Amino acid sequence: MRPLIQGKVDSRWQAWVPLEMLDGSGHIHSVDVVVDTGFSGYLTLPAEIIRRLDLEPDVQTNITLATGVRDRVNTWNGFVLWDDQPLIIQILESAGTPLLGMRLMQDSQLTIQARINGDVIIERLDESST
Repeated sequence: MRPLIQGKVDSRWQAWVPLEMLDGSGHIHSVDVVVDTGFSGYLTLPAEIIRRLDLEPDVQTNITLATGVRDRVNTWNGFVLWDDQPLIIQILESAGTPLLGMRLMQDSQLTIQARINGDVIIERLDESST
């Protein structure tokens, strides 16, 4: 396996990784996101990052938060660089910390050293390991 993304655990025990995203003009921007294994989607971003990236609006969708509360949020189409390739994904608009969900990490292995300043590594699984 080879690392796709490498990050660190912070002093609040959050696993941060940099995610490379393309803006509406095709320029690359690094966005720091927290790995959230309880989120089954691709990615959440706050409105200010969505505006900065000039993302294409999609639709509104219903979601259920971890607290059980149901909400309706805006979604956006955006491109991330994943395994050195542009990948179009659906991004949920959400206030607060940007979150990287399990769907984007499909066919990958996540390793977190659960200590402050520990390594966070996302690696592509080999075809033979699936």
